[in-house]
Amino acid sequence: MAELRASDFILQYRDIKPKLKRLETNFLTALNDMVVQEGIPIFAIESRIKEEDSLLEKVARKGYEARFESVEDLCGIRVICYYQADIDKLCKLIDDEFHVISKEDKQDELGDSQFGYRSFHYVVKLKEEWLAHPSARGLDGFKAEIQVRTMLMHTWSAISHKLLYKRVSDVPPQLLRKLNRLSALIELADEQFDSIKDMKVEYKNDFSKLDQGFDNLGDLNSDSLLALRDIYFSKREHDDKYIPGLLEDIRDAGFDLKDLAKNIEYAMPVLEELERESAEYKELELPMWSFSGVIRAVLDLTSDQFFYGREHMLPDYIKASRHKYRDILKAQK
Repeated sequence: MAELRASDFILQYRDIKPKLKRLETNFLTALNDMVVQEGIPIFAIESRIKEEDSLLEKVARKGYEARFESVEDLCGIRVICYYQADIDKLCKLIDDEFHVISKEDKQDELGDSQFGYRSFHYVVKLKEEWLAHPSARGLDGFKAEIQVRTMLMHTWSAISHKLLYKRVSDVPPQLLRKLNRLSALIELADEQFDSIKDMKVEYKNDFSKLDQGFDNLGDLNSDSLLALRDIYFSKREHDDKYIPGLLEDIRDAGFDLKDLAKNIEYAMPVLEELERESAEYKELELPMWSFSGVIRAVLDLTSDQFFYGREHMLPDYIKASRHKYRDILKAQK
């Protein structure tokens, strides 16, 4: 009889699964849009619809007469960010944009001598105005669980679950001290990453006063290079993954940070026209160059070492335009 009732329960669950998939899509769309608009750096947004075996195991403790409404994580979403400071921003977005049924900070449940990780758990519904959208119609009453944590919190959770240690009572006594120490180290590391991020921001802000002269500039590194971007090319797109390669090119050109800043200003009068001619030749819209592209154009124009070292690899039209504007700059000295 129990098997039949379990089977009936799963058949009912399969009936509502299409709605749960739509619910998942709506929450993912909303969360992705929100973090982009707010400029919150996110490592990943994960989601899943509860597996049937997991659902049966969960409701078995309550009996198959339990209603689906009593299971709050049929649709589960996890937002993994880089910094603790961003958790507060994400929680505020969830509070503002969704109908919050409940929320909790898992760390509040821990005693001083217990190991664990800080993770915010929400149970939410879509707001009425969102339900009016065609993609969300019929989803009123459906809930989702949203977890918000940092990458380090996520790492702790994944490994501790792999070890089958969800609670302190699950841990052999001889391992408990090691886990407590590790938990404290992870918490400390999260705090230190936040501190380093704040120092990084302050470091970049120190470059905003070029009126004090180039001699006050520090070393060439990824942060100082991006600080120059903010000053000279703030509207140019860039991808952080290309910064290490760009730094190598600048060093290959024989430039330090002060040299680069001086040569950006030296090349600035011809950069716009050079880019316009290149865009017309390729039939592309302006701006054509990313931040990496404009810096390499500056290096071509101002560093013989860099330009002649790669001239043989450049298309003929680029070589011709670089020679043209290198001559223009030399004539203006």
